[in-house]
Amino acid sequence: MKMKKKSELINAVSELKEVDYTKAPELQDMYQRLQNGRVQLESVFDKNMKAVMQISSLDLAMQYQTEKILDISKKVEMASERIFGTSGSSDFGGHADNQQTELTNTIIDVASETDGVYRKIEESQNELTAIKELSSQTIEISKKLQQDMDGLFQSIDNIVQIISGIDSISMQTNLLALNASIEAARAGVAGRGFAVVAGQIRELAGETQNLTGNMNEFLDEIRSASHVSLQSTTDTMKALESVTEKIKNVWKLNSENQTHVSKINGSMSSITAISEELSSSMMEMENQLRDSTNFMKQVSVDLGDAVKPVVEIEQGLDDAVKQIGCMTKDAFYHLDNAKFAQYVKNAITAHCTWLSNLKKMVGNRSVVPLQLDSHKCGFGHFYYALTPQIPSVLPIWNALGDKHKRFHQFGAEAIRALNNGDYAHAEQICREAEAYSSDLLNDLQKICNLAMSS
Repeated sequence: MKMKKKSELINAVSELKEVDYTKAPELQDMYQRLQNGRVQLESVFDKNMKAVMQISSLDLAMQYQTEKILDISKKVEMASERIFGTSGSSDFGGHADNQQTELTNTIIDVASETDGVYRKIEESQNELTAIKELSSQTIEISKKLQQDMDGLFQSIDNIVQIISGIDSISMQTNLLALNASIEAARAGVAGRGFAVVAGQIRELAGETQNLTGNMNEFLDEIRSASHVSLQSTTDTMKALESVTEKIKNVWKLNSENQTHVSKINGSMSSITAISEELSSSMMEMENQLRDSTNFMKQVSVDLGDAVKPVVEIEQGLDDAVKQIGCMTKDAFYHLDNAKFAQYVKNAITAHCTWLSNLKKMVGNRSVVPLQLDSHKCGFGHFYYALTPQIPSVLPIWNALGDKHKRFHQFGAEAIRALNNGDYAHAEQICREAEAYSSDLLNDLQKICNLAMSS
């Protein structure tokens, strides 16, 4: 009877059942040690699970940052190549330096041309000033000529009056000579000599009248020509005044242009200095950008090297978790159902957090670190580490692998859509992931309920 009782106790110890071991102290001690070992194994499993999840998160963050730095370095390099040309260019400054040098040279040429334009405007201004002064002098001369012509008309009028007087005297002299000839004829022989003189006087008076008549015609011609000259002088003076006014306007505009060109010339000199300084700064910036690009590339390489030990640690911890999971198949190390249910609850929380991060990422249209490997997420490490020893749970549990893998694929598809700028497609994928998630959550909740009730 005692042997039978002891055999039952040994079976109870082998299954780690809690029974009364007071009648077999050595079995009670063994049970207690095994029970403590199970508790310690659960603690180790729990700590390893937490550690491997943290390492997975760290690995994900480091890989994300490494890729981000590498992507930034590539973008900076591409921008540098677009701005400055390829780094393999034989010219120190590359394409951009050549362009900047050409721009600087062009600005210098323009400044030189502007200076030349300024000098030509200055010469033109001097010429216009001389023409303006000459035109003013010509107007003054024309006014003096006009005054002289007025004086000429006055002199002609005086001469006309004198000729008129001479003509009148000639007519009277002719009359006197005629009377003298008559009286001489009456005197007979005694008056012959006087008649000859009277005849000569009459002829002289006739010639004088002819001369004064011709002089009047000559003066009329002079008067007519003088009127024409006076009109021409007046017209010329008016034209000169108009030309002088226009020259003044042109002179004023030219003076303003000279001022503007002078300002432009000064600005071009400043631009030339700035361009030369900019060219020097761009060369320095090019070197700094290339140094920064090389530095970021090196940082990404260093981060990649730094990630390798993390990956190895993660793999080691994952292997340890899986080994412990294999040990839980043994009755001595069997994972308590309540503890198993707690891990499932943690998986539900992690699943909801992952989905929430996906929705935020799509809503913000900005890619953030998101675990896409179904083996490395919180549930994945746990799922692939052990198989539950609850018969009713196994069918649901075994079907979770493919479902869980498909769920993570939604994340990869959403990130791809965001990177392509297809935000509408990303939102659609997010909705599909949310709908797909409800089925997964139902399975996890069923597993949790079954584990608690077993």
